Amino acid sequence: MDYNHQNHDSKQLTLKIHPKILSSKLSFNEKLILGLHYTFNKKNGYTVLSLSKMGLMFGLHPNVVSYCRKQLIHDGYIEKQGRKYILTDRYRKFETNDKREIFIPYQIYSDKNLTAGAKLLWGEYNSISGSVKQYFASRQYTANRLNASVESITNWTKLLNDNKLLKLYKHNIGYCKSQKVVVTISFN
Repeated sequence: MDYNHQNHDSKQLTLKIHPKILSSKLSFNEKLILGLHYTFNKKNGYTVLSLSKMGLMFGLHPNVVSYCRKQLIHDGYIEKQGRKYILTDRYRKFETNDKREIFIPYQIYSDKNLTAGAKLLWGEYNSISGSVKQYFASRQYTANRLNASVESITNWTKLLNDNKLLKLYKHNIGYCKSQKVVVTISFN
């Protein structure tokens, strides 16, 4: 499948996802939606996006977005004040030693061919590689960072590669070691 990544408007919002949100036990869709609230919290302190607008942003059905947002409100991660949705400090209670935020550009989080986990994984790979350096952390480390299974990391990496979102994806095999090396593509 040949996918044209240069087709999108380059002035779209880039999501920031805090490391505590990334490693939480939330669902992957909830992590993306909470990441959107985190991003808007840094910009103007609140979000007023409708369910359909958020659904279009993430390539999700508005009912999925509604369920996730209701769950995040119920669990105390965001509060509703009139039309505004405001991020609370509850996400800071998650335990993690990592301090590295990930950034997910519009071309990735709006891609309907990708699952929420694959979108987060692309952000993780890009946070180290920056489309230049090689990401070679173990699948177990990456799985722990995203609070996912090792098998999911493998499946999502293949999905990213099949959708031509990785510039480099190779398997280095040597004496007593085997590692996958990944470099993400760049969006100018």
